[in-house]
Amino acid sequence: MFVVWFRMYPGDEEGKWPRTVFTDARITQRWDEPKLAGAWFLEHLGHMTPAHAVVGKFPQDVDAMWDTWMLFDRGATWTNLPGGLLSWGYTIMDTNAQLTKDFNALSPAKARGR
Repeated sequence: MFVVWFRMYPGDEEGKWPRTVFTDARITQRWDEPKLAGAWFLEHLGHMTPAHAVVGKFPQDVDAMWDTWMLFDRGATWTNLPGGLLSWGYTIMDTNAQLTKDFNALSPAKARGR
């Protein structure tokens, strides 16, 4: 899992980002001062088709996609656009039940029918 942080509100800054929110060793966190990742995904989200119905909507009129999760299939490959998008949601708090459901559906035990 990757978590990308950047400045969206006054007071957001690299020295204050909450590194301890995510403690799982499988999570990689990065600070993106120029918002390159958020701007890229905002521009390209409309070209990516999720495999599952999307619960949230993205009404933001901003310069970068933020407060958003995206879940990709384990076998996803990325070329010009990421493939294997399963689902996404905005805001994270409003759509966390969908994220949990879709994430749990990927667990190896469920994939084997246990």
